[in-house]
Amino acid sequence: MSTININDMRAARNRSTGRTIRGIVLAAAILVGAIVLFNIVTFTVGEGEQAVVSRFGVIRRIIIDPDNDFAERHPDLVTGEDSELNNVAVTKGKGLFIRIPFIDTVEKFNSRLFTYVSGAESVNTSDKKQYYITMYAQWRIIHPGLFAITHQTVSKASNYLDNLIYPVIIQNVNQLMADDFISNKELLSESLSGALTAINKTVRGSGIELSDIQVHRTSLPPANLQSTYERMQADRAKVAQQLRAEGDENYQKAVSAGDREARELVAQAVKESEQIHGEADAEALAIYAEAYSADPEFYEFWRSLQALKSSLSDNTTLVLEPDHPLWARMMALLRGGDIASRTVTAQTE
Repeated sequence: MSTININDMRAARNRSTGRTIRGIVLAAAILVGAIVLFNIVTFTVGEGEQAVVSRFGVIRRIIIDPDNDFAERHPDLVTGEDSELNNVAVTKGKGLFIRIPFIDTVEKFNSRLFTYVSGAESVNTSDKKQYYITMYAQWRIIHPGLFAITHQTVSKASNYLDNLIYPVIIQNVNQLMADDFISNKELLSESLSGALTAINKTVRGSGIELSDIQVHRTSLPPANLQSTYERMQADRAKVAQQLRAEGDENYQKAVSAGDREARELVAQAVKESEQIHGEADAEALAIYAEAYSADPEFYEFWRSLQALKSSLSDNTTLVLEPDHPLWARMMALLRGGDIASRTVTAQTE
């Protein structure tokens, strides 16, 4: 029967544990080394980044945005014989890239828009009006290779733009009248658009491109405030007077149209009334003529009575010649009973 040595078992277990720990440590060291080596030989360009790869201080590779067409628009700057970037490889895209460790240097630049805001500067219009303006511009690093050669940092580029934008804006504003500068936004935008084109022609060799330039704020010197307020009040008063004049004109037109329509309606009504009245008179005359033609002698006597009635009043004494037609007719009627009886009957009716 064999005897198991406990010490030997413990020693064997310790050796096995030691080998396991050494294996784990070795695997971890290999993993860390692989990660370190991976980080040394690779680099990542994010969505908002672009990169310049230099070897011993010389640019060998440029990584830009996929939609960047600066090289196609300005081939003389990047592929010309006199360009420092003539033999530089250009890669469009984002993600993971390879480099030679300890030899290649990667410098990354932001590909997003930067906002430049200037300080308040004085400017004179063509009619000698003075204003204080603050300008702003939207710009980006459009070619990191040219930017790395010229400016290297965003702060240097901002100073460069500050010295460049102000004179161009001032030159364009000096050509505008004060009213156009303050009120005519279309003319001001057109002038600034020309300034933007001129600035981009100047800065394109620095790998910079401006997308917008505007007057951020306009203020007046204290000495010009009162005169400007008075001019603004005069302009508003002029506009108000014009509006009132147009309102009065429209009112007069409306009143005239209403009066004309009323006169036309009254005239039409009078015309219709006269027509109806004439037709009624004609019909009445026809009826009278028909009635009177039935007994002319009675009609003549009735007309005589109507004449006496209209010409005589109460307590009136009428003196007539014996041979007066009216008197003779009345005497004849008094002597003749037929006509008198018909007269009394007609008056009774």
